[in-house]
Amino acid sequence: MQSPKLTRPLATLAIVIVATSGVAASASALFAAKAAVAPPIVTHVCAACHGGYGNSVDPSVPSLAGQGAPYLERQLIAFKTQRRTGVMSGIAVGLSDADAHVAADWFAQQVAQPNPDPWPDSAALRQGAAIYRHGIDSKNVPACASCHAMNGNGLPPEFPRLAGQHTNYLEAQLRAFRSDSRLSNPNAMMRNISSDLSDQEIDAVAQYITDLH
Repeated sequence: MQSPKLTRPLATLAIVIVATSGVAASASALFAAKAAVAPPIVTHVCAACHGGYGNSVDPSVPSLAGQGAPYLERQLIAFKTQRRTGVMSGIAVGLSDADAHVAADWFAQQVAQPNPDPWPDSAALRQGAAIYRHGIDSKNVPACASCHAMNGNGLPPEFPRLAGQHTNYLEAQLRAFRSDSRLSNPNAMMRNISSDLSDQEIDAVAQYITDLH
């Protein structure tokens, strides 16, 4: 039989642990609830196209969930200052620097969803995998994975996440880089890489990237 002197401290300790656990659980729940509420700039401006949690359902509109915050913020500022053009330039021109920071931080914290309709196995998909992982030696095209990581998660803060991005959007961006019509391209890096890619190779590697997660 345990001594009453020993039992009382143990009971007290158990109460303290339970109470502390309850406080921690409540704090975690409160944090999760706050994190689940998108900031106004996202709700009123971004969500219509990109979704409130950054997982776009429009194949021509990029998903932003899980993208590095510094990269997103740089792109928003590029659109705002017209260094990058397109539909977003007309939207971003009205954003403050603080808006860009808040939106970028929000989307960076969201969970990117995998492609719900994976591409079936095909010669094109296998070709895309080879280009992404190894590049094309005969054209001096480096492996995409060397900058964007083997799993497509990117190498922040410089190189963006690509995994799970819409195929249509990826194809459009690679063609824009190739034609030099996408202006936010530091040191023309992506212009130089994509210039030797054929349409078929662009489509193949885009399909493979979409299925990464």
